[in-house]
Amino acid sequence: MSDDKKAREIIKDGGLIVYPTETAYGLGADALNKRAVEKVYDAKQRPRNKGLTVIVSSLEVAEEYADLSEKEKILIEEFMPGPLTLVAKKKDNMPDNVNNKFVFRISSSPLAREIAEKTPLIATSANISGEKTSYSVDDISEELLEKVDFVLDKGHLPSGPTSTIAEVKNSEVFIHREGPISQEEIEAALHD
Repeated sequence: MSDDKKAREIIKDGGLIVYPTETAYGLGADALNKRAVEKVYDAKQRPRNKGLTVIVSSLEVAEEYADLSEKEKILIEEFMPGPLTLVAKKKDNMPDNVNNKFVFRISSSPLAREIAEKTPLIATSANISGEKTSYSVDDISEELLEKVDFVLDKGHLPSGPTSTIAEVKNSEVFIHREGPISQEEIEAALHD
């Protein structure tokens, strides 16, 4: 069985994986499995009031879990797959313990998108909360690795900024975290 197929099987069975994205190594689980989501919080020692981001494989999948406005769809078509994370209104079919909104991106990593093809995939950095971002499996603490069922090691990733996190509220764009895509680029895309 290939590594990516094994990773998908573990996700399906409610397990945790470490996997590479286009920005850093992520800690992944089935976002629709409440118990698996709790394992992510426990493994990262992350406070429950700090929600989690999800990778989906397409706009169509995003629409299954979020009520998207026309402006949000424009941003998805313009910047995804890529390093933009969007904060949107969540539908009831996404568990409440993931986040109070639907915070998602379509990764430009073909591997991450493939793993997320069958189910939305938790996409949080593979570190204990507050520790530095991991660009190789060697950067990940032993404490976290002990709680993971499978590691998809693709060597050292080029270190760069994590994704821009943006939200559209009443036609205005709010940037929650600066990243590779600027507020000006986002606003330009909405006003073309």
